[in-house]
Amino acid sequence: MNVSTLAAVTVALLDFYVGARYCMKVIRREIHPRIATWLIFEVGVAMSLAAYLAGNNHSLMKAALNVADTLQVSVILATLLIEQRERKIHFTRNEVVSLVISCIAAIVWVLTKAGWIGFIGFQVVMCVAYLPTMESLWRWKSGASPEPMEKWGINVMIALIGVVVDITNGHDYLAMVYPLRALILCVVVVALIARWEQKSKAEPLPNTRNIGSR
Repeated sequence: MNVSTLAAVTVALLDFYVGARYCMKVIRREIHPRIATWLIFEVGVAMSLAAYLAGNNHSLMKAALNVADTLQVSVILATLLIEQRERKIHFTRNEVVSLVISCIAAIVWVLTKAGWIGFIGFQVVMCVAYLPTMESLWRWKSGASPEPMEKWGINVMIALIGVVVDITNGHDYLAMVYPLRALILCVVVVALIARWEQKSKAEPLPNTRNIGSR
């Protein structure tokens, strides 16, 4: 088993593990993800899978990443929709803008089928997808973080594996943009979760507030 095959298997297993854990936390209502992020991710992975199937540059690593990402995102989105089926889904103004931008990027790619538009469009969609989650984490409020550190920490590991494999195997710097973009954005999300948890720990207990106000 070469390095690429080992990396592909590792990435697929981590994707399935972290996706299952994430869904369980959603079902138990331990976390409260922004559904807009996963709707946009769904657009992104659909674009990625369609581009992969239409192209000629197939490899085990790319196949594993595409299939694992598509399954993980689709199952998480379905779980969120089922969990919120009895409640009206509200989108913030920024989330609506993010959804519109991602849909426009996908439509332009479908109409043109140009490779460079697909590449840029996919990167735009996947960058925009993080914005609702980042916005949610930035607006701190008392209580547990709406996103789990475990999920996004493992996402950082997965992206890092992708960067290392691209650097060591083919020096395909264009392909390296995919995991590098994911690595940077996941690190930002992890930092925001850490900030949330730090602010929650620093928050005075209710009894302390009462004593101080007497």
